[in-house]
Amino acid sequence: MTKLSSPVELIKKSVNIFSNKENFIYFVKIYALLLPFSIFSLFQSLMLNSDALPKNVLFTVIIVAVNILNFLVYILVSVAGIDAVRRVIEKDKLSFKSTIVFAWKKYKLFFLLTILLGLVVGLGFVLLIIPGLLFMVWFSLSRFIVVESKVGIKEAFVKSKELVKGRFWPVLGRLIVFGLFSSIVGFVVAVVPYGIGAALGVFLEALFLLPSYLLYKELLD
Repeated sequence: MTKLSSPVELIKKSVNIFSNKENFIYFVKIYALLLPFSIFSLFQSLMLNSDALPKNVLFTVIIVAVNILNFLVYILVSVAGIDAVRRVIEKDKLSFKSTIVFAWKKYKLFFLLTILLGLVVGLGFVLLIIPGLLFMVWFSLSRFIVVESKVGIKEAFVKSKELVKGRFWPVLGRLIVFGLFSSIVGFVVAVVPYGIGAALGVFLEALFLLPSYLLYKELLD
């Protein structure tokens, strides 16, 4: 069993990969698809806190419709982000078009996985904290497996659990550190005034994804 890199080592490696000019531009192109929704979210927040908020059904319908579209596009970008990280690490061709086309082919399966994973982990936390943590760690790698392998959701869950087997606490510890890293960096960026930081935060998604993906690759070895 290969010794896992420390969370700090994985984060440092992720920062180096992300800060590479060619990689950064590639990531920006992909996550730019979420920028309009980030800006709209800022606008929505300002409007909800304003006395000038329109009191009509049409406004509510628009808000709901845009948020649904945001979720649907987020799923596409999530798949594209995983494939993008894979391409960067494996030194594959960094093609925006190819990445989006690939993401679209995996869209339905990843969408179902996202919904099911959210329900399983959410239900685990509702019942008790321990089941929630177990499900979260066991199935944390399923999204990578579904994107990279020709398997269904059930097989992805099974394989993810097998990869974590015997390393539950080391994986949980690393996921916690990765989460803290993302939260701290996200907070620092978000304090940039006028909502600019919050809007630009979407471009950091690849940076936050990289440590988990690198951990996944080590668990495969």
